[in-house]
Amino acid sequence: MGVECGIEVVPIDQERFHELDRTVTGVAFELQNDLGRFFDERIYQEELSRRCSQAGLAVQREVLVRAAHRDFSKEYFLDLLVENSAIYELKAVEALNTKHQRQDLNYLHLLNFQHGKLVNFRPASVESRFVSTRLNDEKRRTFSLDESAWDGSSRSSQILRDALVGLLGDWGCFLDSNLYREALLHLTAQHCLGLEAVEIASSGNPIGSQKMCLLTPEQAWHLSAHHEQLESYEIHMRRLLSHTTLKAIQWINLNRQQVVLKTLSRK
Repeated sequence: MGVECGIEVVPIDQERFHELDRTVTGVAFELQNDLGRFFDERIYQEELSRRCSQAGLAVQREVLVRAAHRDFSKEYFLDLLVENSAIYELKAVEALNTKHQRQDLNYLHLLNFQHGKLVNFRPASVESRFVSTRLNDEKRRTFSLDESAWDGSSRSSQILRDALVGLLGDWGCFLDSNLYREALLHLTAQHCLGLEAVEIASSGNPIGSQKMCLLTPEQAWHLSAHHEQLESYEIHMRRLLSHTTLKAIQWINLNRQQVVLKTLSRK
């Protein structure tokens, strides 16, 4: 299981990546000079692929990458893969942001690559951003598990915890937190309630409902990937809990290679 790619990929070092990138970036600037900056992303993807091929590079579009564990799987599609080694994510947006960078970084981790690039055709001049990581497969699978403040006495909490450990053992850390969340919802579906609406109240007055991941009618779980201001995050998690009828939230925080499981109960 683990991660599967539709084609054979070849990790490369930084020097080789920059060698390839000089060609790709040059083609990207020429492309925008010819077409302008107001086309959809798919137009730039098609034409950049064609022109890079004309420049002598092997280019694959919409390369399938599948993250699988037990009977769960999620598919991703890379915009461009150059020489089976360099990932390019193409955008046509006002400006690149951290969400785009996290997306590309997720792809690097999935394929055990260390170098990639974002290219945005919408600004007046092509905007590009290198995305890199020092992590490799081995380092991502090395993590510590802190359960000192976790109440795992219920069967549903044990199932959640075991599913998480299985995922991390198979995929490692540092992937997109939404991927872990989707996988856990799927893997625990037979024994837990899943994503359900929870009533929210203020001063005893109902003010609406919100979807939460439920283990039981009285216990939810929440997964985050925060590295800073964890005390503040916990304060607001407890405020959330206080405005529901839930008795506890099982909080999983993926803090790089430190995985913390903590039970937040009503005081």
